[in-house]
Amino acid sequence: MSRSSSVTVASTDTLLPATSFDKHNTLGAMAVPSDISYWVYKPTKGVSIAFAVLFFISGVLHAWQNNLKYKGSWRVGFLFPWAAALFVAGLITREYCAYHTDDLGVFVASTVLLFIAPPVYNGADYFIFGRLLYYVPYLSPIHPGRVWTTFVALDGIDGIIAANGASYAANTENSLSKIKTGIILVKVSLFLLLGMFLAFIYLIVIFHRRCLRANVFTHNVKVVVYSLYLSAFLILIRNTFRTAAFFYPPDSTANGKEWIFWVLEVVPMLLNSYLLNLYPPLKYLPHNNKIYLAVDGKTEIEGPGMVENRPFLLTLVDPFDLVGLVTGQDNKNRFWEHDGIGGPGGSTRRANEDESELVHATKES
Repeated sequence: MSRSSSVTVASTDTLLPATSFDKHNTLGAMAVPSDISYWVYKPTKGVSIAFAVLFFISGVLHAWQNNLKYKGSWRVGFLFPWAAALFVAGLITREYCAYHTDDLGVFVASTVLLFIAPPVYNGADYFIFGRLLYYVPYLSPIHPGRVWTTFVALDGIDGIIAANGASYAANTENSLSKIKTGIILVKVSLFLLLGMFLAFIYLIVIFHRRCLRANVFTHNVKVVVYSLYLSAFLILIRNTFRTAAFFYPPDSTANGKEWIFWVLEVVPMLLNSYLLNLYPPLKYLPHNNKIYLAVDGKTEIEGPGMVENRPFLLTLVDPFDLVGLVTGQDNKNRFWEHDGIGGPGGSTRRANEDESELVHATKES
């Protein structure tokens, strides 16, 4: 049986591994399946299914919390069970590959599923942050409704690039030029994802600092902000690992050792899933996004909600309404300034109340 030279494909990490294989001359003889492996290592049997069970449990808990325990929270948390389901599917197909390393179709499926699952948690964090901004609208650095649409639209584009790149690069039956194209696409998607998520974290920091200065960093706000920080940190571990591993050679520790995939990819995402089980956002935030925290940091009021008068496409292009800020035509509906607590009237009322209390205390003394 004649053989062509061995082909090696660069990779992102252990899920899109460097694949070394021999293309057999089918005219001479059929290849023996066990002679072909699309993995740089053979996945350990049993580990993938164990993690799949853990993700399944977390996903079921999310579904229960969204629909029963905190009724109506699916509007914010519907992505939690979806992300867990993607991991379950990806890990089950990976377990299958531990017994069938020559199955290209399942290998590609596992690669793509486990590549696109973590960004779904990004989308979940966008939803949580957007709902938090609805709760404290006067400190929002961006219109709450634009957080999800802006970042998810960008993530959607990035996900399409990543999924296509991963499928091209993982399929060793593709031509070398197509594989290289896939690698370039994955590199671009990883850097875009990392940059977008760092920008998202920066928005959380801005909001956090504003809450501290305004003295409205209540217990509920604090729990949601800190859980977002921790979730973002766990996701950032995974994203940084993915990006860095792609630039290491196939036989490096980053790509050639299975344990690092579990430690820096799967475990952080599993912890993130259970973190959201422990601190479901709508346990701490109102289910109605029209209810907001007044500027006194104590009173919850149902307002008219944040109104966006600009065309939808303009909100995507300019989510921060920079044009409005420059021209002095800010489109924010500042309803919190007219609730008797916030704004000039509210400030005057509180000042009068403080003065009355001071006079009363002086008379008593």
